[in-house]
Amino acid sequence: MTTIKKIRSISDILGITLSLVCAIQCAIAPILLSIAPIIPKWAHFGHGWVWISIILIVAAWSIGRGYMKHKNKKVIWFALAGIVFLLTGTLLEGRLSILVESVVFVCGGVLLTIAHWMNYKLEGSC
Repeated sequence: MTTIKKIRSISDILGITLSLVCAIQCAIAPILLSIAPIIPKWAHFGHGWVWISIILIVAAWSIGRGYMKHKNKKVIWFALAGIVFLLTGTLLEGRLSILVESVVFVCGGVLLTIAHWMNYKLEGSC
């Protein structure tokens, strides 16, 4: 396997992993925080921005590189939809019910996972 193919594979696998971890964590964390009153509100502040920053950097790197090769706009649309969900959830964090917040974040994580998976498969066929 060439170095470029290894880097491509690593970037998509990292993207898939981060997106899935984000979806799982975002489904569970609000519920855990709501039933754990001993955790102060400030302990949760900003964690969403850290996650979204890392996810956006990896998505731009991975999906951007892949798109330059395969030019499949479906990948971009899935990625953008996922990013919109994640940004919306992060911007409205604390204003949404726990259930709605979880659904928004999980949808974003799943859509980005699909985008990374499609990108990975399409790049392999290039």
